[in-house]
Amino acid sequence: MKPNWISVLLAVAAFLLATTRINHGLIDSPLPPGAALTLDESFYIGQGVFLFESLLDWGPALFTPTGVEAVFGHPDYFPDHPPLGKLVLGAAHQSFSGVISGAEESVLNVAAARLGSCFAFGLTVLVLAEFTRRQFGLTTAVLAVVALMIMPRVVGHSRIASLETVTTLAWLAAFIPLWTWWTKADAPTNRQAIISGILWGLLLLTKVQGILMPPLVIGWALWRYKEKAIRPLAVWGIVGAVVFFVGWPWLWLDPVANTMSYFVKTAQRPTLYVWYFGQRFADKSVPWHFPFVMTLATLPVVVTVLFGARLVQRKFTATESLMSLSAAWPLIVFAIPGTPVYDGARLFLVIMPAIAVLSARGLVPVTNDGAATGETEKLPQPRWVRHAGVVAFMVFMLFSFSKTLQPFCLNSYSELVGGERGAQRLGLEAGYWADGLNGEFWAQVPEDSTIYVAPVSHQFQLGDIQHLVPIVAQRNIKLLPFEYDPQAQRGLTLLIHRLADLRPALRNVPDGATVVAEVKYGDVVLARLIDTSQATWLSVPDWPKRPAMIK
Repeated sequence: MKPNWISVLLAVAAFLLATTRINHGLIDSPLPPGAALTLDESFYIGQGVFLFESLLDWGPALFTPTGVEAVFGHPDYFPDHPPLGKLVLGAAHQSFSGVISGAEESVLNVAAARLGSCFAFGLTVLVLAEFTRRQFGLTTAVLAVVALMIMPRVVGHSRIASLETVTTLAWLAAFIPLWTWWTKADAPTNRQAIISGILWGLLLLTKVQGILMPPLVIGWALWRYKEKAIRPLAVWGIVGAVVFFVGWPWLWLDPVANTMSYFVKTAQRPTLYVWYFGQRFADKSVPWHFPFVMTLATLPVVVTVLFGARLVQRKFTATESLMSLSAAWPLIVFAIPGTPVYDGARLFLVIMPAIAVLSARGLVPVTNDGAATGETEKLPQPRWVRHAGVVAFMVFMLFSFSKTLQPFCLNSYSELVGGERGAQRLGLEAGYWADGLNGEFWAQVPEDSTIYVAPVSHQFQLGDIQHLVPIVAQRNIKLLPFEYDPQAQRGLTLLIHRLADLRPALRNVPDGATVVAEVKYGDVVLARLIDTSQATWLSVPDWPKRPAMIK
């Protein structure tokens, strides 16, 4: 079999792995249950459908003044993020809504939109496999792809309709020409700089993480090429900025004001809270080490060990050096005091493909898979030692792979911290934005019920669940926000165990209450429905105002 076909097969396997758990609560669906509707999915899907339908309706005329005003000046358009990532989700929704059954009565087919993330994950694996094969050899390419596919948080995000997986693909695509051309002895040509700039522009059109690239690229190029870096850097920056501006017509309506508005709103977003080592922090007050700790706490142990082995071996190629910087730089940026961080490893998932490659390279002394890079130092390992090393690696990988088959792998933690149970003991976050409330959970809820929900993270959350989770509508379940007055709201109470938002008094079942339904992952509660009709439950104290808890 030709090596490029192996890359294609790996990409198909990644796509199928992602699609196994996209069922958020469909009716009579053959798809196994997956993560529930997470908080921002409805918004991204709705915006994506609006953009995709507008593109179909207007065609090339969308990029005329009339089309720009009609679409991007429309009240239904919200410029919180650039359009490319949302467009992928909208295209998947409109293309596959008729194929995935069980959501015919819903406003949107969430599972269909999630296929956009699944496709992005498959394409990420294809691109990563081909790049790694050409740079380091086929064995390393296969091991790198396997390393990426056993990362539970990476796979978990590929199963929801958010922007993270598309952004990871765009980040990888933007860095591949840098890892390939900007690591040679000679400075990149104009053609190479133009291609690099186009891909950076596409990353900017996906999500704000694209603005992290210029300091790294400029520093690397000046260090490596000195004054010869000025020309390719200028070409790269100008082309990327042009692609970003041309690809987002909303900016055309008022270029200066809208550009400033986008970046200011990105920095001045509503405060989110983080549960970290048993304390509640506002997102801009999280300790500096959060990105590094969460990365180690969520990576599979085998990946972490091999990544560490590669760092110990040193003797990096120029490509590996830049790859290492591209993995470390986002963590450094998010560690800067005052930079908002939240949602576990979500904001820096873009570094995971690079970590996967470097982890696979940790086996170079065993595999001797270094000919593609011109490495001449080869250890005289017997063939059986090399084969045993690869087999042992694959066994550990398969052991880790089991977590990615679970519906709630968005909440997975590494055995380095004792898994999910150990992470809870350390005081790390339990649940990811209500992803435990899937079809299996709602099937346990009595029909025609009225349920009080805590916490409610935004004003549209309960309405989205009622309108976009088909089984909730089918069972005629009504959701109301819990007002933190147990005397006035006795009855069925749903407690979502996102610990940064769930008040401490609500984390345990009160005396006299009964558990009606419960979702656990790794013996950690993600959500719990209790009946408080007979509970001894007089008050729910607010969060303590101690400086150590809220900074």
